Amino acid sequence: MGAFGNEFDAKLLIGLGVFAAMAAPMFGFFYNNLMDRLDSEHEHTSLYVAGGNLFTLLIGALISWKAAVLFFLLFVLDGLPMIIGEFKRTAKKVKAPRRRRMPYAANGLLDEAKMSSENARKLIGKTEVTKDDLRLIEHELSTITLKIMEVKQIQIAER
Repeated sequence: MGAFGNEFDAKLLIGLGVFAAMAAPMFGFFYNNLMDRLDSEHEHTSLYVAGGNLFTLLIGALISWKAAVLFFLLFVLDGLPMIIGEFKRTAKKVKAPRRRRMPYAANGLLDEAKMSSENARKLIGKTEVTKDDLRLIEHELSTITLKIMEVKQIQIAER
């Protein structure tokens, strides 16, 4: 270990190594559970990663505080640009919300409404309109209204 590990004797170093080997996975497990419970859609994940790295540095400081300080400085130097970049990317995502695709059921209903409107337009365009034609036009317009209302119900249920 050289100059970094000269503060401890071999028995204490083995004990610290065993403690670190047990504490690090336990911390990772609980930290991961905490992250799962947080709403990470608009959060800055890089800060959570930095928090995890700090714990790793603290375990390393038990073995050699000099090495921990050195690696802390290195993490700051290479991690800070990454954190800033992640903040910028998150800000861009918030500004431009992504449109979600409509469910297949809603697309089908809209297609039916479109066909009904085309049928109604054709019937209205006839030179001689009979009472039966007017009933068909009324039916097609009612179908359009019904299908649009069904699409609205699908969108409410999706939220």
